[in-house]
Amino acid sequence: MSVGVKLEPVAKLLNRNFFIRSYHRGYRWDEDQVKDLLSDLKEFINQPNKSEEEFYCLQPIVVKCLSANEKEKLKRFDFDETSIYEVIDGQQRITTITIILQYLKESLRNEIDLKFMPLITYEVREKSKDILLNFHEYINSSEKKAELENNIDFYHMKEVYDTVFQWFKKEDLKYRILFLKLLTSYKINSIKVIWYEVDESDNSIEVFRRFNVGKIPLTNAELIKALFLKENDNVDKSIRYSISKEWQQIENQLQSKFFWGFLKPSKKYTSRIEYVFDLIFEKKRTISEYARKEFDNSYGTDGHSVFRYFAKEIEISNNLLIIWDQVTEVFEKLLQWYNHSEHYHYIGYLQNNEGKNDNIILKILSKNIQTKQELTEFLITTISDKSNSFFKEKTINLSYDSDKKQLRNFFFLFNVESCIYLSKSSKGEEIYRFPFDLYSTVNYDIEHIDSKTEKEISSLKIEAKIEFLKDLEIDFSYEIGKTFEDNISLLFLESFADNKWEENNIKEDQLDKILESTIEIINAFLEKDIDKLDDKTKNNIGNLTILNDSINRSYGNAYFNTKRRLIIEADREGKYIPVTTKNVFLKYYSGNTKKHTRWSKTDAENYQEEIEKSLSKFMKQ
Repeated sequence: MSVGVKLEPVAKLLNRNFFIRSYHRGYRWDEDQVKDLLSDLKEFINQPNKSEEEFYCLQPIVVKCLSANEKEKLKRFDFDETSIYEVIDGQQRITTITIILQYLKESLRNEIDLKFMPLITYEVREKSKDILLNFHEYINSSEKKAELENNIDFYHMKEVYDTVFQWFKKEDLKYRILFLKLLTSYKINSIKVIWYEVDESDNSIEVFRRFNVGKIPLTNAELIKALFLKENDNVDKSIRYSISKEWQQIENQLQSKFFWGFLKPSKKYTSRIEYVFDLIFEKKRTISEYARKEFDNSYGTDGHSVFRYFAKEIEISNNLLIIWDQVTEVFEKLLQWYNHSEHYHYIGYLQNNEGKNDNIILKILSKNIQTKQELTEFLITTISDKSNSFFKEKTINLSYDSDKKQLRNFFFLFNVESCIYLSKSSKGEEIYRFPFDLYSTVNYDIEHIDSKTEKEISSLKIEAKIEFLKDLEIDFSYEIGKTFEDNISLLFLESFADNKWEENNIKEDQLDKILESTIEIINAFLEKDIDKLDDKTKNNIGNLTILNDSINRSYGNAYFNTKRRLIIEADREGKYIPVTTKNVFLKYYSGNTKKHTRWSKTDAENYQEEIEKSLSKFMKQ
């Protein structure tokens, strides 16, 4: 349980006592890390037009105040009566700050008397405390310097001290004073740290494991939650309980894969409610270019800027519920859109389509949209603008030779619009919701619905050739009849054996010949159809769809009836097939459904007409 999370000036660390347990690794900061920190602080110092409230923020420090019983158990360390903070996370940062302060104290000893320093006691390596308090003495004594060289932890401390020394040596002398002011300032342009204090009763090792396994840092959500739920005399306990309960409800709802797939945030979240906090922050930040600069100056641009924003809002607010209401209001809007068929599908499409996209959810939140109809119209207009390249004079302006990304987004939109139509015409709306979470986990190819096989047969592996012939037999032997069967039978040693398709029953020297002649027989049969697709229309929209790449077999494009069978099999197995792809192979858009085994020119025309009708609202005049 958190006792409190707050922003503390580093200056407050100067008069505190810290204790480092044995479960911590030794000090391991290197030269690059120290130089990066010093350079960042210098940049902050030199930042023009800073307000007095601006500050530089360090990563969180997690501590626990030692209880009287714990101090008694550790009495060999002679702790005084002051509070002793066990450092659970952040000992590397505290140690580094102490080393920098020690250098500044020594280099400015004739100008400034720095009376207080962080006191760090180690459960092991007990001499560390003395070294950190008297670094100059150890550095300048050959005998004591040897102690630094012979211990790996002390060695790293010495290396960091040397790095600090060399860095300041290259800089103007004024920076020593400026750095010291920065580190010791309580208010004006200070360095602050996120101070995260856990309850005395918490198990330190368990808390340490939580924050350090896999190097997982404290999330903004965890930090903000601690702000909302910490003990506060000005906030009624029932309010904290209510916020805690609602917090969990929101998190649980956001854990729904359907809800989360619809939102499709651009980054991963450990706690998904953090996405709501990000939206609130970004909405405030992007009101104007001026607001953006002000926010960046006030709250920084690192991973904890959102926490700093809410910490400030809660600090200056007299009513915690006002801040929490902002959270619930944004979440309720997300939930409303999720439960509205058109809003769900159009927002989901814009959030999930390929390419660099604006955050449509943030854009909607930033606009003063009053009604559901206004939102629907805004979304249609937005999609129309993004889909401008799809259409030309009320017709589709895409072909197989076009950019594949454009085609995937186009068919994605067709599927989304089809789901909206089905949901409106059906009482079971949920059945026809587009599953954005499933769509994003599957790779899709733009495929011909029907095609002649043109791939070089000789390039295929034996297994692929055999599978190809097996499919052709299943899909064409009955329709074509004896000519087909006689040709296939030449391939086997035992034509009527139950295991005829086993590799040891195949005449390998005849395989290529039989496969090529079989394809010739099928193509000759299909050529007799007066309604067949011609080469001019083969690459048009009417003969294209998106197909799961797992169904796109190794031998390339298959005939219509083969693909139809494979898709039906995949659907039976529970694999996700986009609704329009399934409809195509079920002849849903065709006026004449007598020919189930092939995709005709008329089928293609009917299909394209249906697409153009369905997407007409996105075609600009």
